[in-house]
Amino acid sequence: MEASAEPPAAKPWAGRDRATYGILFLLGITVAAASALLPPMTGILVVSLGVPSDAWIALIVTIFLLISGFAAIPWAYMADRSTRRKLLIISTFFWVLWFIPILLPFITYWQLLLFYSLAAIGVGAAGPLSLSMTIDCVPAHYRSTTIGLLATAAGAGYGLGFIVAGLLVEAFGWQTPFLLITVVGFATGLLLFLTREPPVAQHEECLIDLQSTGTVYTYKLNVKDLNRMWQKRSNIWLIVVGIIAIIPTAAFGAWAVRWLNVDHSLSIFVATIFMTLALASQIIGTAIFGRLGDYFYRKDRRGRVYLILLCCLAAGPILIIASLYPFTVAPTSTIWDLFFNPATFVFFLLVFMGTFFDAGISPLIYVSAGDVNSPEIRSTALSINMLAHVVGVAFGTLIVPIFAVGWFAGFYSQAFAICCLFFFVGAAATLPIIRSVRKDITTTENDTRQRFENQSRKDRLVET
Repeated sequence: MEASAEPPAAKPWAGRDRATYGILFLLGITVAAASALLPPMTGILVVSLGVPSDAWIALIVTIFLLISGFAAIPWAYMADRSTRRKLLIISTFFWVLWFIPILLPFITYWQLLLFYSLAAIGVGAAGPLSLSMTIDCVPAHYRSTTIGLLATAAGAGYGLGFIVAGLLVEAFGWQTPFLLITVVGFATGLLLFLTREPPVAQHEECLIDLQSTGTVYTYKLNVKDLNRMWQKRSNIWLIVVGIIAIIPTAAFGAWAVRWLNVDHSLSIFVATIFMTLALASQIIGTAIFGRLGDYFYRKDRRGRVYLILLCCLAAGPILIIASLYPFTVAPTSTIWDLFFNPATFVFFLLVFMGTFFDAGISPLIYVSAGDVNSPEIRSTALSINMLAHVVGVAFGTLIVPIFAVGWFAGFYSQAFAICCLFFFVGAAATLPIIRSVRKDITTTENDTRQRFENQSRKDRLVET
């Protein structure tokens, strides 16, 4: 079944939903910043906490990511059976609460591991619940664009975390970035009280004519719905791609500053600015590929998956070249020296273009998961894809320093190049999705419409 080239006559995007989306955007920035604080401070944390190597800090980051990923599933399951807005408020204040003990003086490595891990339980709710609310806030044919912008928020937040940590740690100590994010997180939690819970399925294209009668979609998740989810081939392969293709993204995001500091002798300050500017292409990429995803989806239900394939095949070769690209600079080089040096400027362009294509993968996976699954199970399905994402991030974050230390005498370039091979494996895993996604979307629309019609008949019987 081909999608119409013209957007349907959907309900307008209401002002209150726009405000809700704006606050969710801010929450995405804040949570991403909270998740990105440790890697840029690795060198100083190793000394301050008295641990033997970078791998010990990588372990904290990995555990944080895995806990947040697994915690997302129970949060999302509760959201599919209750109210997402309330759960987001609770979860936000939960992780902020566990950031506070990190600010205590003379904190040890194991205490940092404990408090940061507990905060991860609350952080896990932000991704799937925000994505699910966004899908219900906006018209269906704008999903890629809005979720792409939400991914832009995550990219901006990750960059903000890099900047805050990388620029403040040397002057003010490693706990100062945690203090700043704690204050911002508390303020964001207060703003969540201004959001509204968007009605489930209010913008589903297959229900537009039925919703004109005033009936509200009230079907709630049950255990049988979970079985239906696994019967769709696209769901399984989206999870596989979500794990594999995110591994190189995590490697660059977590260890890029350390890479430039160790392999190319740049100071942490200069390396932070340089890589933040290079990785800013992810913000551009998520917005552009989100827009393209909506355009190609209207042409063909497989359009978003084709874009995932393109992003994997383009990002892989470019970032492998960037990883192995040789250049030497003086340790005292400034950011201006790097941009006026032809060799380092070419390196900047390679990283910029590679991460630009890489940026389209995750948001397009999430939107595709939203398309394939019906409204009452969408939060849970997205949480499972979020867990897949987190498993990939955790794996990529952990293996790079292990490769660097164990195989390459502490240098990161070759470790990055090995990680980039996962892009090609991810591309191969998109092929089964291309074959099945149109059928799965059609099945979901038919099931959703049938449940809505059954519900409408029951409502009419009750009224008579």
